[in-house]
Amino acid sequence: MSNNVKTIAGAPPKASASVAAAVGGAASVRAADPGKAARLSMSENNGEKVTKPTVATKQKNGDPFKQTLTVKDMVVWGLICMVPISPMAIYGGVFADSGGMPTLAFLIGFVAVLFSVFSFGIMIRHFPSSGSIFTYVSHVFGKAMGFIAGWLMLLQYLVSPALVYLIAAIAIHSMVPSIPILALCFAFLVIVGVVSVIGMKTAMVVNKVALVAQLVILALFVGFGVAFVVQHPETASFSPANVFDPDKFELGGTMSAVSLAVMSYVGFGAIATLTQEAKDPQHGPSRAMMVMAIVLCVLYVAQCFIATCVDPTGAGFAGDTDNAFYVVAKMAAGPWLMILCAVGVALAQGVFTAIAQQNSIAFVMFTMAKGGCLPKFMAKMNKRTNSPLNAVFFIIALSVVLTLIFHFSGINMNTVAKISNFGALSTYTMLNVGVIVFCWFQLKQRKGAKALFMHLIFPALGALVCFAIMLSVGEVALTVGVVFIIIGIIYYLVLTKVMHREINLG
Repeated sequence: MSNNVKTIAGAPPKASASVAAAVGGAASVRAADPGKAARLSMSENNGEKVTKPTVATKQKNGDPFKQTLTVKDMVVWGLICMVPISPMAIYGGVFADSGGMPTLAFLIGFVAVLFSVFSFGIMIRHFPSSGSIFTYVSHVFGKAMGFIAGWLMLLQYLVSPALVYLIAAIAIHSMVPSIPILALCFAFLVIVGVVSVIGMKTAMVVNKVALVAQLVILALFVGFGVAFVVQHPETASFSPANVFDPDKFELGGTMSAVSLAVMSYVGFGAIATLTQEAKDPQHGPSRAMMVMAIVLCVLYVAQCFIATCVDPTGAGFAGDTDNAFYVVAKMAAGPWLMILCAVGVALAQGVFTAIAQQNSIAFVMFTMAKGGCLPKFMAKMNKRTNSPLNAVFFIIALSVVLTLIFHFSGINMNTVAKISNFGALSTYTMLNVGVIVFCWFQLKQRKGAKALFMHLIFPALGALVCFAIMLSVGEVALTVGVVFIIIGIIYYLVLTKVMHREINLG
């Protein structure tokens, strides 16, 4: 997760600012002075509605970011953010909801992402200095809707730390069941909390090693999985029914599975935060997002398809969906691969991703506090650690509370993931609708087939697909999401009508 405020794009990315800095050297401004980055990220338009097709890329103080990142740089950074083996953690839940067709769920999730990638690309070209959905929404629909977009992003961000601790704890618990999941959650939380408070950063070399390690684990699973299927034709097969079986297909269940599977995709908007550092800010980030989305789809589909081929019926992990993928890995090659996959997921999610998220979410809250949306005490920067420690302490405390709530209320990992996804999918829906309103109606860019598809048909499909998936997250996640929106509306009215506070999310 980026250690800077510009990470407030479509979803919480999962790599530090040092990642972007080491990839292309362009994020050094943000890594060296996060407070300055916060100031630079504020609106160049003084809250005024944008009427021109583009916004200048230069910042208020005449201090532009260095434009050095290539498409390749951004793709590598994006892959580090996205955790290529993330489906391993949720495979069992997606398998169960989809009726044994998890590959189909990840393919449908990719379609939703694809349309949103197009919409991101369009808004980046019009607002190349932004890289934030709530900025786009503020310019198109006004401050109130912009606030709601930012508020919904917070739902995703604030739930994410507790989610990754839970994912990591379950992975370790699968190998050492004598250690309670709650104790493991707090162990990871303490590690991440200490690192965040003292201001340490994840070095790029460590992130690259983690990425390579994940790809090696994935390659080992695919290789041994294919060998297992070939050697056990009586129980395993490469049947097309493992992707789509019309006899088992049920729309409601499939969409529920997609609402969980999409968790692995929603961080692709992280690349939008690098717009100002890109060599080609008009086209580079959108191209990088497209490449990364395709690469991730291939990786996600490959691991899910092979896992389903190894155990098409799911009999091997019946009653233990949280550990389903690890059980399949054990079937494919033995206990060593099960341990390797579980440890890989635990470290990737519970350490690297969690450290990044802790810092990044703190800067998200720092930025929103600077914009008048959150209490001012979160807008204070600690000079020693060069980070907003008040926000860090708040997130640590909230993570403790949420972890306890999820544990004692019986809310499982899959439901927590869907609550987080509600925030992401709702903002993606607003992004796609914003493209239609801004390009088709406000700018009246309607000439030609390209305009028809890019400014109307594709964003309309993206909005519909994202909205449909959002409605499929389940009763608990929907209830939490709706209540969170209502609280946000009340909070906004108190801020603006009672406290007369000026909100600036431009």
